[in-house]
This record gives sequence, structure tokens and C-alpha cells, in this order.
Amino acid sequence: MTKDEIKRIVEQVVAEPQPAAPVRRKRRTQEPQGSFQGDPLDDPNNPNVPKGGRWGVTGMAQSPEQFRQRVGSPGLNQSLGGKIKPDEVQKLSQRIDQIQPDEIIAYSRGAPLYNSAVQAGMKWRPSSITYMAPSSYRNWANAAVPKAGSGKVTTGDKDSVVPMKQAAKNAVDAGVPMYVLPGFSHVGIMYSQGDVTPGGFEVDPEGIVNDPEMPDWGRSGMAAGGKDGPDMIRQAERIKQHVKEERALRRLLNLILNENF
Repeated sequence: MTKDEIKRIVEQVVAEPQPAAPVRRKRRTQEPQGSFQGDPLDDPNNPNVPKGGRWGVTGMAQSPEQFRQRVGSPGLNQSLGGKIKPDEVQKLSQRIDQIQPDEIIAYSRGAPLYNSAVQAGMKWRPSSITYMAPSSYRNWANAAVPKAGSGKVTTGDKDSVVPMKQAAKNAVDAGVPMYVLPGFSHVGIMYSQGDVTPGGFEVDPEGIVNDPEMPDWGRSGMAAGGKDGPDMIRQAERIKQHVKEERALRRLLNLILNENF
């Protein structure tokens, strides 16, 4: 895109009416049912769940009930903390093979757990996977990211846990597009429930991976100075160079004008 084209888009967007700020969804709660205190779909020992549908692989120390409340989908596992263990991988693999979900949302630590299950020989593969704030390249595991039939990577521009550069590498390795959701943190992005609208915009993951100025704070730790520190400021500056299309650039400019980016 040339400077003249960018200038034209900026002038047009400035002249357009500005949209309202993105509205985050409210939490959804569940009433206790039966002996299992939660929705029966969240019971990891319930063999009578329907096949197909959308399921999640939960984040660190997150229960299926907590995942459902935030993401709106039942969770396939009771996530633990620390390094991913073989028994976790085996249990997740067996559960996915049993339920055969059509779509999976792998959130944070759930991403390397899902990758580990695929690497260990899990038979069933969903038709679509959303990697949400994926921690595939953090210290949880060393499993490779498998190619996906379809899906996406979503990350929030306020995520100070997973570097955007690592989320981009996840997208490149999986062969799926990547979307940035302005205003969402590492935890907050769960409330997007896998959607990329309103406000989300597509970026070029290969460009981000190959950008030497895009910060990457490694396999552990947080962005220097937290969400308002120099790493996050630099990341926000660099991501503007990797907006993939004119429509996405328009969204980005609208968000900047509304002070939501």
C-alpha cells in the first residue's frame, strides 16, 4: 500500500462518523445440577455428552465451569499449572476422541496442551480451531504447532503475557489467519468468545514474525513494565506496520480516533 493510498484512507476515515467502542459480553453463569456442581457438559467423567459442537481447552488452573462462564463453551479438561504432564495429554486426547468436537478454542496454556495431544497421536482432529492468546511457545511444553484445516489466532493488544510475535508464529505454523482485538488483555480476551468483531482487525503474521523491531519477552515472564511498559508501547507501534488490508486499516484508524487502541 502506497503512502498516497494510506493518506486517502486516513482522510476518508477522519471524515466518517466514528463507531461506538466495542461492547464486551457479560459473563454467563450456570446453576448447579445433580451431584456434579455445574453443567453436566463440564463434568470430565460424564460419558453421555453429545458429539460435535464447540469445546474449549482451558487455561492454567482453570476449571471447565470457569471457561464456560467466560468463553461460553464447555471445557474439555481441568487445567493444571506448571509443565504439561503426560497424563494431562492422555486424558485430553481420550476426551477429544470421545466427543469429536467440530471446533476447538484452545486458550493460553490450552494451546500447547492441544498441540501435545496432536503430537502424541490423538486420532480426532476438529474441522476448525481458534488459538486464543496462545501460549504455544511459553514454558508449558515443547510440542510443535500442527497445521489446521481452518481456524484463526486471536490476541488482545493489551496482552502483556503472550508476546504478539509468538501469537504470530502460532498463526504461521498452524497456517491460519491472525486477528488483533484492541482493548483486550490476556484474560479479558476470553470474553470475546472467539469472535473478532466488533473492532478486531487482521494482521500479517509472517510480517510480525520477521519484524526485528517487534518485541518478544521470551518463554517466561511478562512484558517489561506491564501493560503500560516499553514492550507494550513498542508492540503497539509496530503492529500498525502489519495491518493486512484496507478494511482492517480503517478499523484501526477508527479505534485510534476513539482512543480505544
